Amino acid sequence: MPRPVYEEAADFYVAFVDRLLADPESFWHPLLARYDELLGPDLPGARVLDIACGERHLARRLCAFGPASVLGIDLAPALVEVANQRAADPHLTFRVDDAHTLSTVPTASVDIAVSKLALMDIPDHRALFGAAARVLVPGGPFVFSLLHPCFEAPFHEETAPRFVLDEAGERLAYRVQTYQQEGHWQSGGSGVRGRLGAYHRTLSTLVNDLLAAGFLLRGLHELTGGAGLMAQVPQTLLIDAQAQG
Repeated sequence: MPRPVYEEAADFYVAFVDRLLADPESFWHPLLARYDELLGPDLPGARVLDIACGERHLARRLCAFGPASVLGIDLAPALVEVANQRAADPHLTFRVDDAHTLSTVPTASVDIAVSKLALMDIPDHRALFGAAARVLVPGGPFVFSLLHPCFEAPFHEETAPRFVLDEAGERLAYRVQTYQQEGHWQSGGSGVRGRLGAYHRTLSTLVNDLLAAGFLLRGLHELTGGAGLMAQVPQTLLIDAQAQG
């Protein structure tokens, strides 16, 4: 089995996460605040699963609300090692597992499932949806986010740039050119999507497949952050779903 791409780029990714968490203007902060808002009332005493969660900053954040336990799983052992090094709360547990199967998580053993900006890295989103539905108790929330599929659609820094620029090089608009082109893509740049790529699906594909997996849709949340164009066009989409009984 090939090594997970995030195993090869663990140091690069952890440094990227730390930079965004330290930047008060980062679009991550409104997104994290929305997790707090949606899940806060249900977290005390809950068994929480954080799926494909990198170095687990979301898992650590959710511990402040008093859950019974927070289990973080990731396919990359190097990221699980970082997560264990950073874990200071006894309610936190981390281990290696595949988001496609969640094979180490028993059926109906999770009260709340979350995932943050990871769905773009999962080759088979339908398998993830099915695994999440299996491990959740009936009525359990599944709250996950991804780069907004409508505006963060496939692009290439050189041949198909993401932005329309003015004469001074300022961003005027997003350039959406290949929205219907589902599958794996790379941006050609030096950032996360240039080095690691992503899997693009249309919004209708994601929602229809989520419903087909047995979830109810409770809400869609489009988050913006920063200034200028970034404050006007949502960079992330958060989906609030619920496992059916």
